[in-house]
Amino acid sequence: MVKLPATECPQCKANLRTGEKPEEYVPLWKRKKTKTLIILGIIAMHFAGYAIISSQTDEGVWAWFSEKFNLAGCTEPRNMWDDFDQNEFESSVKSGYSEWNKNKNNRNVGQAVRPETPQEAARSDSEKLLTRDNQSYFAATLTSSGPSKDIKPQDNWYSSLMGEWDVAYITGAQTAQEVVVAGEWTFAWINDGQALQDVLTVPYRWQSPPKGFTPVTTTTVRTFNPKKNQWEGFHIGDGQMVFFGAVRPTSTQIMEHYQPEGLPLTVWLFSEFTNDGFKVTINQSNNGGASYVKVADIWAKKRSTVIP
Repeated sequence: MVKLPATECPQCKANLRTGEKPEEYVPLWKRKKTKTLIILGIIAMHFAGYAIISSQTDEGVWAWFSEKFNLAGCTEPRNMWDDFDQNEFESSVKSGYSEWNKNKNNRNVGQAVRPETPQEAARSDSEKLLTRDNQSYFAATLTSSGPSKDIKPQDNWYSSLMGEWDVAYITGAQTAQEVVVAGEWTFAWINDGQALQDVLTVPYRWQSPPKGFTPVTTTTVRTFNPKKNQWEGFHIGDGQMVFFGAVRPTSTQIMEHYQPEGLPLTVWLFSEFTNDGFKVTINQSNNGGASYVKVADIWAKKRSTVIP
């Protein structure tokens, strides 16, 4: 007997001539009803997972995944001023620090540690110790704990300014060109209390200035002249040293005026003194004091922490 060639696949029962397969042998994952159920299941799982993850975080699914799988990566430590809301700072200093202090009195303004420069980091421990000792010795011989007894209390105009201050240096106030930059201002008695010296630095010593802003670094030494019954001294800034005299237009104001050679007459007006703040307005005149143009406002807030 001659065996005829097979016309049916022994496994799936498909017709070897036509390729057709009976319905019952179509793989399960290819059947129309199963496909529909799988698709619906995937969609349901997607929404269920999204709802569950969203309930675990206020910031959404991406924040949850970032936290769980460290997708955001590591970030460098940042000091307080980097994290400080610049818009909040600008709007606060425009109206004075009093309201800002009341609302933000739990914030330690300026709390940051100056990082080492590459040159400082390269020094050996012994070199660092020697440098620190020399700086400490110089500071100890320069500064004094208080004013000289020769300065009468009624003549001690600057007594409330001693210490460390965080400042907002504002140029172009209330214009489209307004710029607000944070910095620091320190005042200390020197020379056995016979004089006082300040150092103004904007921005902070360890920060780079905003684009287009010229850093402000000045120091002023003041001493009381009993013969003239006024304070006088010299101001160093912008590569120049100029002598000045100070007067008190009112009991709550101090005015310092000086004129570098070939430059406008400059007046620094100290005012709005409080227990933890004061204001300085810097004006300049090109016509001998007939009219003035405001250069900057400086709002100062007493520092509540010590910055090394």
